[in-house]
Amino acid sequence: MSIKQLSKKKDKYFVFFFFLNFLLCSSIYAQTTTIEGKITDATGMSLPGVNINEKGTKNGTSTDFEGSFKINVSNSKAILIISYLGFQTQEVSVAGKSKINVTLAEQSNSLNEVVVVGYGSVKKTDLTGSVSTISAATITERNTTSPLEAIQGSTPGVQISSASGRAGDGYKVVIRGNNSLVGSSPLYIVDGVPVDNIDFLNPQDISRMDVLKDASSAAIYGSRGASGVIIVTTKSGANVKSGINVTFDTSYGTKTAARMPKMMTGEEWWKFHQVAYMSATPQTQTPAQLAALAGNQSPLLVSRANNGYNFDWTDAVLKPGMTQNNYLNVTGRSDSGLSYNLGFGVQSDEGLIENDSTDKYSFKLGLNHKINDKFTTGANITVARLDTQLGSDLAMQDAFRLSPLMSPWAVDAQGNEKVGTLFFLPGKLTYPDGSWAINKTSTVNPLMEIANSSQTEKTWQTVGNVFFQYQPLKWLSFKTTFAAGIENTVTSASYKAQTNAGVTLNGKNSASIKNFNNFNYTWDNQIDLKHTFKEVHDFSVLLLQSLYSNVDETSYLYSNNQPFDVGSNNMGSGVQTSYNISSGYQKNTLSSYAVRLNYAFKDKYLLTASTRWDGSSVLSEGNKWQSFPSVALGWKISKESFLANSSVVSDLKLRASLGYTGNDNVAPYTSQALLNQQTFYANGANVVSGWQSENLANQNLTWEKTRELNFGLDYGFLNNRITGSVDVYDRLSDKLIYKQELPLETGYKNTFANVGSVSNKGVEVLLTTKNIKSKNVNWETTFTFTKNVNKLESIYNQDQVSDIGNKLILGSELNPNYNYVYDGVWQESEAAQAALYGMAPGQARPKDLNNDGKFNQDDRTVIGNANPDWQGSLYSKLTVGNFDLNFSVLTSQGQTVLSTFHQNFADVSDRGRQKLAMDYFIPTNGTGIAANANNEHPRPGPVATGAGAYWTSLFGYYRDVSYVKIKNISLGYTLDSELLKRLKISNLRIYVNVLDPFVFTDFDGYDPEWAGAAFGVNRPASVTTQLGLSVKF
Repeated sequence: MSIKQLSKKKDKYFVFFFFLNFLLCSSIYAQTTTIEGKITDATGMSLPGVNINEKGTKNGTSTDFEGSFKINVSNSKAILIISYLGFQTQEVSVAGKSKINVTLAEQSNSLNEVVVVGYGSVKKTDLTGSVSTISAATITERNTTSPLEAIQGSTPGVQISSASGRAGDGYKVVIRGNNSLVGSSPLYIVDGVPVDNIDFLNPQDISRMDVLKDASSAAIYGSRGASGVIIVTTKSGANVKSGINVTFDTSYGTKTAARMPKMMTGEEWWKFHQVAYMSATPQTQTPAQLAALAGNQSPLLVSRANNGYNFDWTDAVLKPGMTQNNYLNVTGRSDSGLSYNLGFGVQSDEGLIENDSTDKYSFKLGLNHKINDKFTTGANITVARLDTQLGSDLAMQDAFRLSPLMSPWAVDAQGNEKVGTLFFLPGKLTYPDGSWAINKTSTVNPLMEIANSSQTEKTWQTVGNVFFQYQPLKWLSFKTTFAAGIENTVTSASYKAQTNAGVTLNGKNSASIKNFNNFNYTWDNQIDLKHTFKEVHDFSVLLLQSLYSNVDETSYLYSNNQPFDVGSNNMGSGVQTSYNISSGYQKNTLSSYAVRLNYAFKDKYLLTASTRWDGSSVLSEGNKWQSFPSVALGWKISKESFLANSSVVSDLKLRASLGYTGNDNVAPYTSQALLNQQTFYANGANVVSGWQSENLANQNLTWEKTRELNFGLDYGFLNNRITGSVDVYDRLSDKLIYKQELPLETGYKNTFANVGSVSNKGVEVLLTTKNIKSKNVNWETTFTFTKNVNKLESIYNQDQVSDIGNKLILGSELNPNYNYVYDGVWQESEAAQAALYGMAPGQARPKDLNNDGKFNQDDRTVIGNANPDWQGSLYSKLTVGNFDLNFSVLTSQGQTVLSTFHQNFADVSDRGRQKLAMDYFIPTNGTGIAANANNEHPRPGPVATGAGAYWTSLFGYYRDVSYVKIKNISLGYTLDSELLKRLKISNLRIYVNVLDPFVFTDFDGYDPEWAGAAFGVNRPASVTTQLGLSVKF
């Protein structure tokens, strides 16, 4: 072909493609229409982030910070669907318009929200059970690293308290009281995966939490719902805005110690020390003789006491802590129907002591793909890495135990401190020649305890699910979900010779390492049917088949006397006879079937009924299967004609429910006879190892079962400016499993059996008020109130005799404070009366409850309430223009605990350790020390001549731990939209947040919230001040 011919052909193609392009462009311009507009609320306030979608297509956009939008629709008759959280969805016809402004109406109240109820969801208006929903905004508002701390006090009926105040120690959760003898933790479900706790989650990855409190709601989880259920839904790929949306949050905070208990000064401790010696010696001692006796072998101590020396041990040990949070979230939706949600988080929480911290790294992926109108698939996965440094368990305790007349430093021959040179036992301080400088307590130097102790916990945890949903008909859908969880935790510890552990091992170092592996999976298959008949009968039915499997594997190795400082990295280097090696494996499975019916007549009369059948592998043959039915009724009174046009009543609904849940609350193989290794003497001399049965097999071991009756009222008044709920419940847990002791003649020590019953009765109140609602000012407050009464109804299948030894007291709460009642101190004027009881002035006096003229075990009783009498909270949020201010307050009233702090530092029988600044008995004496008749604590010194024999019962250490705590105060400012437009930012907020700034209480130990925690791991309270930034692009 010639060049000329090619040129002609090229021209023809050019003309053809030019003409085709013209037709296509003409067609496009003829078919599309550009619509602009603005979305506001009823007050005229612009609404950013409103979703605007063209009906019947995947075409959509969202409003900018000023509420403005622009969208190209396919034709002039298109319909726009406008939706925004908290507002009613509207459909608006384009109808040839080019500009549309829409005012969204706020949802009538929070009752129109959707509530997750397990294997599905319902509108809150149709809810018949007791379920509380916690939104993502509430979870992230306090800016904490723990999801449970974030929701503390937000829901009535849910008691959440810190385990110890130490970073990484977690929180204890109880829903509607303790209902089991072996633990009452709720069931946590994270994206379909059962987990033991949710500390591994980043709060910003959570979309919502739904707390199932009554049995009718939790019955769908059958054997695992007896203690309540917390369903955690993480952010998924569903319902995300089109395009790519980026959010970045960052904050930095500092921690400082707060509420430090007031301890004795050096001068006060020296006086206490002298009085303690006075109790053990004749009162003919002169002041000089007494001082010399008290300073026995401790000339430096005497010198420091005379010169006003004071060393602040807690200041030496404590340091400022730190919190840091960085979180990146990316969401988007493609034209193909694939939407995604990506989250990356790094959180750090450093405690008040060196090597006391938790670092959390999180990755979250949510995918959702609507293949077509019938098929939808998706996946959710969360991967977390937790690095926890637990430091020393005993350093804080040691710091408080050491007298202010002692210091951490060694001394020279003249007694001068060699600052920077640590001495291992400050209370056993020696001069360079080995002679005593101080010879008192053997408490370890806490600075050396910290430096020579190491405890680490490294955890990888993954939870996730994959689902496939097929909806062949509008009223019928099938969904299969496979969810799995994997956890690996390695806990290692090492202690050098100069630690408390080293003292116990006579100067040897030691180390241990523990591995824990868990794999569990849940496979759920469900069919949902939903249909409306004759516009008045609404039915929905759930059919469920579920299979759960769980495997735990553990291994443990301990050794000591290692020749080198290798920690837990070379365990084999220790002396072979010092090894302690163990491993374990256990598996349990659960097979389940369930059916649930929801029915509504005329959208006024509601019925929910469900039954679940569970088969558990941990129970014996013949007792593996159990059914858990429930039924609930609801009546929307506000829908009745006599309230339809009420200007006062906006919403009013009565609820009543009855349901059964259960618990197979034992470890696998418990119903069987287990073997335990024992050492025996053969022929009276030779030592041999063998195996013997540890417990008697119980083939009758069966389910714990809980029956709960719940009555509730949901209300809304004055156009829902006032909303809330009231619930009253009666829960009885029966056939509780416990290790029952057996008579010696049986040849067994104990067996697990169904032996008891416990009741919980209470009331819960939720009240939300919208105090001010205008364009520039909005103020909302929420109050909660909870009261629960816990009672042991029977034990060992009878209701007459208590088990005092195990603190199972009929008619009382579980684990009560049972002891003598402290009635002060016998005074000198009461010497004759004290003598009748075989006691003397200065000694601790129990109450003679039965007035029989003697003290014995019959005078013991229940002391106070081991659980709070009632709890409450207040949350307030005020928005003025671009400023927002919110705060939350928690209160717990009427709780009494055995204070481990006072057990250590109000113990007058110990004279070598530091003490609380307190009044104590000083008798009239000739030593020159003034008597003290105004006293609350007994005479210092040995029990026999000081506090008295009953002081060893610990009855003097019970304390009321009622408190009111300001949980957080936050002040934020959202930048003006005009400035943000230039930076291409849709939203930017700067804030200051303070956690736990104030606690009001009479308790004079650490924070009253964890007053009963083991003292070794207990920590002082802290105040955290944070500066944060949140940016949306």
